[in-house]
Amino acid sequence: MADKLVARKYAKAILSRKDFETFYKNLCIIRQAFYAPHFINILQNTQIHKEKKVELILSFIEQKNPYFENFIKLLAHNSRLSFIPEIIEELQQQICFQNNTYKGVVYSKKILDTEILKKIEEQLKSKLQVQIKLENKIIDSNEVKIDIEDLNYEISFSMKTFQNKISELILKTI
Repeated sequence: MADKLVARKYAKAILSRKDFETFYKNLCIIRQAFYAPHFINILQNTQIHKEKKVELILSFIEQKNPYFENFIKLLAHNSRLSFIPEIIEELQQQICFQNNTYKGVVYSKKILDTEILKKIEEQLKSKLQVQIKLENKIIDSNEVKIDIEDLNYEISFSMKTFQNKISELILKTI
């Protein structure tokens, strides 16, 4: 929880800058390194000097920017280089909030066609009066679930529930 609050403060500071897009792009480039466990081990290793960690991180960036370099040095000085993914996540949420656009996830057993996702996005847009961008994630269940976390919105539909409701309806009519 404290990590999220700290990340939010850094994100707000970045968003207030005129060159926030440059910061965001550079952070997204750096985030790719966080998928490598070896990179995370380097960041967490206390025997490696902070200057070397900064040097490594800045080596990923092609276009040098002194303000961005100072930002990375500040993160290193405060031992917060590992917060970069949370800062990016918070930046994405703030940008979405400013643009009145929200991200959601459709969980399903198989990959849904992009046309179906577009139709769901349009229906949610008309219902919620906001822009929605959905992505599809595969789960091992017969349930279909739509989750838009930032709006605290969730819809789920399962075949088992549907079958139970039909059985109840048939029993009531008999």
